[in-house]
Amino acid sequence: MLKIPYGISNFEQIRTKNYLYIDKTHFIEQLESLNLLIHLRPRRFGKSLFISMLEAYYDVNMVDKFDGLFKGLYIHENPTENKNNYYILRLNFSGIQNNETESLEQGFIRNVKIGIENFIGHYNFDIKLLDNDSAAGHLKHAMSQFKRLKLPHKIYVLIDEYDHFANTLLTGDGYDFLELLQKGGFVRSFYEIIKEQSELGLIERLFMTGVMSVTLDSMTSGFNVGTNITTIEDFVDMVGFTHQEVKELLSQAYARPAKKAEIVTLNKEEQERILTTFKQHYNGYLFSEQSDEKVFNSTLIMYYMKHYLRKNIPPKNLVDDNLNQTGTTIENIVSLKNKEDNYKIIEAIIEKKEVSGTLQPFIKIHEKFDENDFITLLFNIGMLTIKEGNMETVFQMPNRIIANIYLEYLKNLHQKESKYELSLSRQKNAILQLGNFGDLAPLTALVSEFLLHTSPRNKIKFDEKYIKLIYLMLLSYTNQLDVYDEFPGLQGYCDLFIQKTPNSQATFETLVELKYIKKSETTAENIERVFQEGVIQIKNYMMDARLSNRENLRKYVVVFSGFDVAKSEEIID
Repeated sequence: MLKIPYGISNFEQIRTKNYLYIDKTHFIEQLESLNLLIHLRPRRFGKSLFISMLEAYYDVNMVDKFDGLFKGLYIHENPTENKNNYYILRLNFSGIQNNETESLEQGFIRNVKIGIENFIGHYNFDIKLLDNDSAAGHLKHAMSQFKRLKLPHKIYVLIDEYDHFANTLLTGDGYDFLELLQKGGFVRSFYEIIKEQSELGLIERLFMTGVMSVTLDSMTSGFNVGTNITTIEDFVDMVGFTHQEVKELLSQAYARPAKKAEIVTLNKEEQERILTTFKQHYNGYLFSEQSDEKVFNSTLIMYYMKHYLRKNIPPKNLVDDNLNQTGTTIENIVSLKNKEDNYKIIEAIIEKKEVSGTLQPFIKIHEKFDENDFITLLFNIGMLTIKEGNMETVFQMPNRIIANIYLEYLKNLHQKESKYELSLSRQKNAILQLGNFGDLAPLTALVSEFLLHTSPRNKIKFDEKYIKLIYLMLLSYTNQLDVYDEFPGLQGYCDLFIQKTPNSQATFETLVELKYIKKSETTAENIERVFQEGVIQIKNYMMDARLSNRENLRKYVVVFSGFDVAKSEEIID
């Protein structure tokens, strides 16, 4: 019986403690055709586990464990000539913070030194580090001492989260970032040593992971011999799960958490229901224009399964709290240099559901930062994914979770700009009234209040689409309801379809048709005219079996006159 390895990125622990492992070892063959590699993916996609797997495969000290760790996996039957053939130097920069206790440079030096000390201790090398030195100095000294030993194997360097520590500086005009990485030079000089030692033949291979390409050029200018495989077709599913891998995952037998003797298997109906949820909320990531293989966020899959297997009930919140930090990252990169232009791109993505641009392999923040650079950063952090490629690449939001992160960010931004703070208790109550009783009035009242306090910039472009956006922003707060913007029916597209999530305790679902009249054109006759248009549209939508067959579906037409609600009524069949 398998266990779910949520939060576990140690390959040896997963393979020896009977945790589920999705086989990614076939990528080893492909990677060996290249020596110095850079691979970027959003957070929580399984990068650290992949590095741990490479470490277990190539480490000369793990040769006696090869069968136990890899039996049943692709690479066990198809080993390469480099199996267990390297001394592994593994570095991790995820734990570095810039604070009063320790500067980023001190943290960087500390992590490099720890990595080298672990390297020395693991292989029992006769190497002594100097007490006080730079990161580059520590590495250069260790390499010179390693060369003196005249050992039979070369070094494979594995670097996890190479950019994590620097991304905290990506705010405002970016000068803090440049001050650290260009003028200070301690990071660049470190990578210059890696390049130097690779040219000398001591470091034969390198595999480096991270999130953002903005630091690649600034941090590693001294290391310009690596191959960025981020968008190469062959590696799109090297981390993350494919559709087929998720189907296989759902078909396994698992040990019930806290009840190891109890076996849990999902029936076909459960598997299909969960797969549908996964597709809507965790899927949609396409990392190459030359591929059509979309992948799921693997950590979110494990998060869901860990909760579901306890009592065969979905988690109350479909998004792992760790992923919610993405909203802060959006704020940081929106504020980076061209803030107003970046903000317009965010609005366009939310409104049009897509944006066109060109991915930048290296973002040179010290030279420029334009629309394509901003789109590339959104792609890097998982807020955009490739839809299709033509003259320009078309990007879109990958799934509903990401859509809600955008909306929550936009709601907070609007409140900040207008100096208006929405009452969270009233927002929560309005959503409860909608879900428990099908009453749209409290939510509509909040929308009208929000519009009244909207910033002068947003008042200029005020229209029906903006009203709909406010509904979407307010409803992004709940994990009990999914909101579909422009839901397709047989007879057109409904403005809002508010549907229960798989784990929802709500009773009612809601269909809303919105209408808007300018204040200058508001008359009783016009209000009634557009209201009746909405009624006809609602009745046409209900010809669609996906809507007509739903229980407890409330239907509303809401007419706004400027910021005010002119008429809002439930449509009774």
